Amino acid sequence: MMPIFIPPCRRHFTKPSSLFALLAVLIFITAGCAAVPRPREPFTPGATVETLAASVSLSVKSPEGSSGGTGYLLYRHPDRFHLVMLTPFGSTALEFFARGDRVTVIFPSKGVAFAGAIKDLPAKGGLQGWQMMRWVIEEDPLFVPGTAGTVERTDDKGRETVARYDGEGLLQSKTSEDGKAVYRDYLSAGGVPFPSVIEFSDNQGVEVKISFDEPEVNGPIDDSSLTPNLEGLTLLPLQSMVGN
Repeated sequence: MMPIFIPPCRRHFTKPSSLFALLAVLIFITAGCAAVPRPREPFTPGATVETLAASVSLSVKSPEGSSGGTGYLLYRHPDRFHLVMLTPFGSTALEFFARGDRVTVIFPSKGVAFAGAIKDLPAKGGLQGWQMMRWVIEEDPLFVPGTAGTVERTDDKGRETVARYDGEGLLQSKTSEDGKAVYRDYLSAGGVPFPSVIEFSDNQGVEVKISFDEPEVNGPIDDSSLTPNLEGLTLLPLQSMVGN
């Protein structure tokens, strides 16, 4: 019987130099794609923040210490706030409601709530820094096309504020006799300019930093979401909120 000849398998090898060349091309393409920023939706002249809903990261520094965490913030013009801070396990640690000069602070796990004037917030933990929150969010527009440099104004209480705008007309910072606020990393939320990070400090040494994640601007917010539910809670005066 004639022997059957089986030809050896042909194996194709890529030269090392070719591999390096291919790798270099891939790196170049990848780096080129990463360097191209995503186009930002244009800002709408005259657009303002009427409502806001966003997940937030919050850090507070004060002479008594520092704290921080994550949660979410609801806001409706002109002066209604609802801040929820979460525990590491995702349950509610604290709820903070503000309407005008009145605030309510709820500790659900303790079954207790404190209500009173915002001036009665305890200094411990930096809560008094929230007295600046309306000044930080309101009164000075975030976007004034054609405005650059400083703009000075005096409010009805005689307090002078100096606001600084960049060449695009975006508010960068503002100062008053009570403290300072800085606005960074603007994004366009449906054409409304909004800073991803706001930092503010007061003259008592309290520093607050809020980072916003995917803020929803000018969407509907129900009254029930901005009103504290005190059912089943023990209600105490705000002045007695010490050590909570």
